[in-house]
Amino acid sequence: MAGKIAFIYNWVPTVERKGVYSECTTRRTVIAVEEALFLGGYKTMSVNLQSRQQLEQRFRQERPDFAFVIAEGFLDSPATLYDGSGAALVRKTLAEMGIPSSHSSAEAMELCRHKEMTYQVLSRAGVSIPWYRSLPTPALARVFAEANVKYPLFVKPAGGGNSVGIDANSVVRTSGELAQRMEVLYDLLGPISLVVEEYLPGREFTVGVIGNGKPVVLPPVAFAHDLVRSTEVKKAESRNEIALEIIPPQDPQYLRLRDLAIKTYASLGCADVVRIDIKATASGNLYVIDVNGTPSLGRAGSLARMTAAVNMDYVGFINLLLYYGLNRSGLAAELSEQVAAADEKLTILRKQGYVA
Repeated sequence: MAGKIAFIYNWVPTVERKGVYSECTTRRTVIAVEEALFLGGYKTMSVNLQSRQQLEQRFRQERPDFAFVIAEGFLDSPATLYDGSGAALVRKTLAEMGIPSSHSSAEAMELCRHKEMTYQVLSRAGVSIPWYRSLPTPALARVFAEANVKYPLFVKPAGGGNSVGIDANSVVRTSGELAQRMEVLYDLLGPISLVVEEYLPGREFTVGVIGNGKPVVLPPVAFAHDLVRSTEVKKAESRNEIALEIIPPQDPQYLRLRDLAIKTYASLGCADVVRIDIKATASGNLYVIDVNGTPSLGRAGSLARMTAAVNMDYVGFINLLLYYGLNRSGLAAELSEQVAAADEKLTILRKQGYVA
């Protein structure tokens, strides 16, 4: 049995949690995950990930059997937190050290964290995605801003899987607004690659998929508002200041979301857990707009809401994710009381049609 678990994350003080650091985890989430793993019977090594050198030095002193990783990159290299490289780079670093890790592989993270690559793979697999253009350089972006294209459009960084660089002004309706938005992103994040896609005016959903082999699609969260889901909006959602709705399996919409999510999960080679963002057109057609391989594990996050909707205990949920990773890595994982209870919930869900 794996006895020593490294818990690897990115944390900065609340006053610094903005801009490129806005998607770093909260201290509350760090404590919640650590407590859950402790209650599951595991000794954890807490690592607030700064650099590769820090990781190598720490693990020379005390080597873990497995790494439970929610870090987006290296704090000493802020670009890795939002340019799409970080989640894969952390896993590659651990693999070079011979330490297996949780969540999807480095290769799958690479696909999930680069939106053009995500869209290319999904398109080939027949998964519905919005019309888009990839703009890898500022020069190409400025040429595109002068092109004759149909508005409104949505502008976002091509890298990452969170809300860095996204706010109400991400929706642009004229070439002038498009050009202005591009410059705002370059000022914030540097000469990054951008994705410009058709703006979908319908409802947005986020869908949690958990497990390997026959993954389960948890009851999706639907957003009742038409706000752009920026970091600030997501924080308001977590504080219950904005209404959310859970879509039950009896709802015909659930089946459509389930099938789209399962196909996305399989096409990208995901493992353990992901969160998939899906948006509707005005006529109700569904399109995948983002895949997050390291979704928030906070108690107030959307995944925790989905597991709560099926009466899965938070401690059991966290330990179940660890259990999946250990088994996938060929390590003997103890079926603790918490994991057994959570796994029983998923067995019931499979019988109730939560799998495709």
